[in-house]
Amino acid sequence: MRRLSIVLGIVSSMAFAGASCSSSSSDGESASQEAGAGDESTTTADGAVAKSCPTTTPAVASDTGGLAENASECGQPAFAWISDPSLGDVTQTANEQSSTGGSLSLLVAASGVTQTGPLLDVTVEQFAYKTQDRGASIDASGLIAFPSGATTQTSYDTLLVLHGTAGFTDSCAPSSDPNARPLISALAALGYIVVAPDYIGLRALEGPTGFLHPYLVAQPTAIASLDAVRAAQKLVDARPEGVCASKRFVTLGGSQGGLAALWIDRLAPYYAPELESDGVIATVPPADLVGETNRALTQDVPASENAAAFFAASSDWYGTRGVLSQALVPPLDVDVPDAMAQSCDPSGLLDGKSLDQIFTSQLLAAGASDAGIVSDDPWGCLVSKNGLTTTTIARRASTAPGYGILFVLGESDTLVSTPTERVAFQTLCGQGMHMQFLECAGASHTKVTAWALPEIVDFARDRFAGKTPDSAIDCQLADPVTCRATPP
Repeated sequence: MRRLSIVLGIVSSMAFAGASCSSSSSDGESASQEAGAGDESTTTADGAVAKSCPTTTPAVASDTGGLAENASECGQPAFAWISDPSLGDVTQTANEQSSTGGSLSLLVAASGVTQTGPLLDVTVEQFAYKTQDRGASIDASGLIAFPSGATTQTSYDTLLVLHGTAGFTDSCAPSSDPNARPLISALAALGYIVVAPDYIGLRALEGPTGFLHPYLVAQPTAIASLDAVRAAQKLVDARPEGVCASKRFVTLGGSQGGLAALWIDRLAPYYAPELESDGVIATVPPADLVGETNRALTQDVPASENAAAFFAASSDWYGTRGVLSQALVPPLDVDVPDAMAQSCDPSGLLDGKSLDQIFTSQLLAAGASDAGIVSDDPWGCLVSKNGLTTTTIARRASTAPGYGILFVLGESDTLVSTPTERVAFQTLCGQGMHMQFLECAGASHTKVTAWALPEIVDFARDRFAGKTPDSAIDCQLADPVTCRATPP
């Protein structure tokens, strides 16, 4: 299991830093101010802020086409989504730190972001919050950063930052990585609430989860991430500072987080209808999980180890641990999940092993067949249900002004297959998704986001400003280009 750096998932989100809270509308006011944010607080006679933030009740949509009532997949025991006002309630905060805008200036400058105003002072802390998993209440954790100094604004929008592969057990929680704090703070200094969930199974607070992080499984990751947005907004609204959280957010993620970001686009209208999703930026996402898995089973590539990780980690969530020997050659059916529970980087276990020493002949035959992995039960179901191109969940298009999706690939990516994902982009467009495409010439998997920083910044800024995406390039594949932050 090749552990993509946590920095990929969080530093790459620096690409969105330019989507400043002070993005201007046509009349020069910020989008938050246009939305009536000025009505969210008042000033008393002595100059103190009497804070009164508008509230909405977290709830699953009233009509989900049966999804909320029957959310189990691939032979799991039946379960239904909880719809409860406590979703997103903050249960614990820890390790609060403050940074001045000036102290963050070097980080912002290093990201290539152009400031639109002075950098703000920031508070950053870990937090735990209420979410759900398979119809039961569960705690998850994350990292939040938000402006805490003097400001003329009364409302901030939210950036939901989704990390790449960071590990598979609680000790690997990205919010415990000290390198994440200054980076999340730098984003917040530009005028955002920034929330970076750890995902279910990667819990830093409130005790052990008890099972592996369901790696690349769409539903638990998207649900926990949307509840993290709810939690971040509740946390900021409860603070003494005179600013509130708007209900607007943009999702951004790389690699595993890129896939999760696309699933936010799919599931947010069902699971969190009270929130306003303004757009998605997904870099190097394995959107065609079926195609990526077929490649991993027929070619000895870096993603072959990730496929083994997916089958092992998802087995807890789907209840397939007892038959994992149908997918992984014994004793790997025991050794792989055990190693994932003990180390954040267990890749050494599979070093030097060929495909037929890792995967069973049954699974390899399925991957090489005309139908591919989907022909094998239950593993084909697990893969197809979590791929964007193969999901049966109908997409409900956002009505937010200026909503758009940016799909970013790297020409020299050896982990996520760029040819496979170029086809996936076309497939998703054919299914009704409106997206813009960018491929960075010469960029590897870990370089794409950094090299595309200026393009991503522009896209995110336009989403918060409500700008209509350019129809001339809607769903248009393009040749690789020299992305604007490519080193000389």
